[in-house]
Amino acid sequence: MSTTNTVLVISNDAELRQRLAAPLEWSYPNVDVLTAAGFDGIIDHLDDGSLDCIVTDDTTAMDSPAIFQATRERHPDLPLLVLSEYHTQRGDGVAVMEVVDFLDEIGTAGSDDAFAGWVANSVVRSPRDGSPPGGSRPEDIVRDVKRSLVDASSPMDIEEAVCEQLTLGGRYQFAWVGEYDRGERQVVPWVAASETGDWPISMTFPVGRSGRQSVIDRALRSRELQVVNDIPGHEASVPWRATATERDCNAVAIAPLAYEDELYGILGVYSNDSDGFDEMEVSAVREIASSVSHVLDTIAIRGRIDQQERVLRRYERLVETVGDGMYVLDSDGHFMTVNDAMLSMTGYSREGLLGEHISIILDDESVEAGAESIRRMVRDRRMEGETQEVTVQTKDGRTYPGEVQVALLPFEDGEFRGSVGAIRDITERKKREQELQRQNERLDAFASIVSHDLRNPLGVSQGYLDLVEEQTDESVAEYIGHVEDGLARMEDIIADVLAIARQGQTVTETEPTDLEDIVREAWSNVDTKEATLAVTDSMRIAVDRSRLLRALENLFRNAVEHGGRTVAIEVGLLSPTGGDGSVAGDDLAIDGTGGFEFPEGEQPEEPDITRPAGFYVADDGEGMPAEIRENAFDSAFTTSEEGLGIGLWVVREVASAHGWTTTVVESAEGGARFEFSDVKPA
Repeated sequence: MSTTNTVLVISNDAELRQRLAAPLEWSYPNVDVLTAAGFDGIIDHLDDGSLDCIVTDDTTAMDSPAIFQATRERHPDLPLLVLSEYHTQRGDGVAVMEVVDFLDEIGTAGSDDAFAGWVANSVVRSPRDGSPPGGSRPEDIVRDVKRSLVDASSPMDIEEAVCEQLTLGGRYQFAWVGEYDRGERQVVPWVAASETGDWPISMTFPVGRSGRQSVIDRALRSRELQVVNDIPGHEASVPWRATATERDCNAVAIAPLAYEDELYGILGVYSNDSDGFDEMEVSAVREIASSVSHVLDTIAIRGRIDQQERVLRRYERLVETVGDGMYVLDSDGHFMTVNDAMLSMTGYSREGLLGEHISIILDDESVEAGAESIRRMVRDRRMEGETQEVTVQTKDGRTYPGEVQVALLPFEDGEFRGSVGAIRDITERKKREQELQRQNERLDAFASIVSHDLRNPLGVSQGYLDLVEEQTDESVAEYIGHVEDGLARMEDIIADVLAIARQGQTVTETEPTDLEDIVREAWSNVDTKEATLAVTDSMRIAVDRSRLLRALENLFRNAVEHGGRTVAIEVGLLSPTGGDGSVAGDDLAIDGTGGFEFPEGEQPEEPDITRPAGFYVADDGEGMPAEIRENAFDSAFTTSEEGLGIGLWVVREVASAHGWTTTVVESAEGGARFEFSDVKPA
């Protein structure tokens, strides 16, 4: 709100003095009104220099012309308004005049010159100087509102510039601005001002929800000013109809606040004139609405710009604080922006990189690979980025491996504008990869030693043992049997170690294999004693046959070892919904939803019970306690005094190499059950 000003009302007529002061006191809240009678009153207030305007009547001015002349001479910029009442056949009225000077009698040289000068100044005065604020003519209202809107930048500014100006001095009874909420489809009163008392503005007006259009609906849909000169009897819904009727407001003008394609809200103006809004007033409201719309658009644009600047500053801070080098290239591959990390990684200054081609920091192969990547993304209009390895060249001639992520800048009018990239130094990662490669090579060498250098003497020992057994009597047969068991155990250990050395690698070559066939082949390779095998169903799967054979052999050997000589083993398929081969859950079996409610039009896909999710190997032995099942696949865990605990570890490694998930649970008969899920059919 503006600073409070002081107005002095001078009149020798006490009743008239109060009549003049009253409208200023209740209709112009930013003015303090003082009253005084005659000569003494004006002198007292002129001395303290606090006055901003003096108002008097023509009778008082004629009774004390000297004091008003002295006031004008001593305070030439102080407005001095004189009111003169008049009577005509058309009615009574009051003329408001501003005293600009006091002259001697017309006819004298000095007075004639001064008078001519004032007239000349009036003739050439700029139209923008206009009449003083507060006029009630439509053109005065438009002028006052536009003047007040010049610096408007907030809702409070618009309230003062529009609503208060429209209701100033009884021009209109009520004025309000409402915001159009497109998401909620309603108009929410934003700011308002009333000429007498408060209007209830804590309400909203729905848009396009009822069958019959309201005045607000029509204004928003047509984007044209809607005028109602009979509020009580109007057919369409009028905002605040009851309140307006109670306060003798019979007319309202509802103007849409829109600028170009943006629709901001509504301006409403209420009048108690019995004739409603005439053409001049309608034109004035329309012009005011246009000005308010432009201001709202400016505020909105300023808000969006401020938000974008805040986001940009956040991104700039983020870009400058990350450890990776970040850059922006134009469509020809020249640097437009680089962050500090980029400078540190390359050794160049910002000025040394900006404007240069990216080939200044990348070798030819990396540049060509990046260009091809960008060509693919531009061709496919693909905004998601690609990652590639590059060789970074620093200013001092060093090179190091890097990884760059490249994405496109948003297209403008369908044209490629450039790319953005982030470079990371992957020297340490490359060192780790090289070390891992060396470890794998050593592991391969170790596997070769196990396979050849250990198995060869083991085979020789077995051969000599066979010869000894042929030439030895039965008294030492028991001892020879222990040696044979030891050699067999050593063969198993060698096989397991060899499997671990190569089974951890991901399977790259597979062949379609029938599950039952490979199960029975593995069963035939194991001394199963009196154990039995049942294959309930089968499927074709893509596997590395030798690896899966080894895993199944370990499972069968483990079952016989811990379940007893007569253990029964079963191999079957897992259901996609339940581990036991049935559709999981009674509710799901009944309605297919598991008891959950889905939004209309969205139903869960029916489970494909024809496609198994994997297979299982179960036995009816003693089973595994929970604490043992939790550690069954750990290489360092074993319940055997002789074993190394790597048999089940091999099983898990084989499954992981195929991309399967392995779990061990209790079987239906109380034994152990190994489940292999995520198995894809061949």
